[in-house]
Amino acid sequence: MLSFNSALLSVASDFVGQYSPYQSVQISPAPSGGVYIASTDKGNIACLAFDPSGSADETSCILPSKDLIKVSKGIKTGERNIKIEGDMAMVTTFKKTANQQVEVPVMRSQVTFPPLANAIKNCLDLWKDIPHTSETAGRYDLNYISKALRSLSVFDSSISLSAFVGGPLRIQGASNNLIILVMPQTAEPIPDVPEWLSKYSN
Repeated sequence: MLSFNSALLSVASDFVGQYSPYQSVQISPAPSGGVYIASTDKGNIACLAFDPSGSADETSCILPSKDLIKVSKGIKTGERNIKIEGDMAMVTTFKKTANQQVEVPVMRSQVTFPPLANAIKNCLDLWKDIPHTSETAGRYDLNYISKALRSLSVFDSSISLSAFVGGPLRIQGASNNLIILVMPQTAEPIPDVPEWLSKYSN
């Protein structure tokens, strides 16, 4: 049986590919407890998450259907948990007044999940060897970044991101005719790579 925060499944479902073996979200037990959730779109993008309160007695690759994504989606008014057993999933929404449960069928992929953990390990090895050019990382308001990306998407299908030391995040398209600077809210120490990501890569 698999049990974890359903919102993580919904987010990971946004990053699956159209073709095998990239169509599924991998759920796997973490060695010290908890659950890893992973997905990738043929190496263009990857989503990795960890639910320390989740549990799994097997590694499984779930094919996200529209119904499963809809009932799993995170909400601001409560928390959602998913329990998958066999070919059925039960999503429970915990609210202050009453809990709601929705049952949906689940399809599992029989195709081996791509070797994402190996790619993450290579990234972690690379990051260890690169010296820090800055001691701080800016924390940026998500609304401003979303607004900048929407505006730039009118002109370009790809962008570059670069952060000045102690200054704004520079977002610009390939044409270089439009640049948007998002000012940091605070300067914070560059966050360490989470320990769970290192464990996932191994």
